[in-house]
Amino acid sequence: SSDTFSNAAVVIIDSSTSTRLSSTSEVGSVYIWGVQLEVGSYATSYIPTSGSTVTRNQDIFTRDGIGSLINSTEGVLFVEMAALTDDTSFRAMSISDGTTSNRITLVYNGGIRVFNVVGGSVSSNINYTTTITTTQKIAILWSSTSFKLWVNGVERGVISGVSIASNTLNKLSLDQGNGGNNMFAKVKQLQVYKTALTDTQLAALTS
Repeated sequence: SSDTFSNAAVVIIDSSTSTRLSSTSEVGSVYIWGVQLEVGSYATSYIPTSGSTVTRNQDIFTRDGIGSLINSTEGVLFVEMAALTDDTSFRAMSISDGTTSNRITLVYNGGIRVFNVVGGSVSSNINYTTTITTTQKIAILWSSTSFKLWVNGVERGVISGVSIASNTLNKLSLDQGNGGNNMFAKVKQLQVYKTALTDTQLAALTS
């Protein structure tokens, strides 16, 4: 960025209607830890610098060992997010067994694509064309009877069910399941349900 600044100020006041003290007033000391200035228009996570300049790396989220919180035979993955760019690259998030052989996957690839893989074979596939840089509320439902995609309160696709054995899926990650094709997005919320929600519940969740 070309933005520069020469100084910054921290002001502590009693309320939003209080008058600020002048910069020459001395009323004691204020100790501040962990201040971070942002060049962009949105807040990012704290970066420890220890007195030196540090370049931001991408934030990475992975959670494994949570098989007790995931129902492999049925459930819902819900996310509210927007892609950082729409460059048609393959970006994924998955509930998986830590590989690409068994997984429920959501992909940004010029639109939204959801599919499941069982034993290394893709058994369900739904595509929905939309502007992925706009924040969307997306829900994927899987069960033995149906595989569904809901986006912004509307069912965008439904096909036959998914047959994944119990206790197979145990990892939630912003990639395709094995660390590849990371999801680059602004994620506002992410939830996993252990039961297959009704259409009424899916409509309310994604609206």
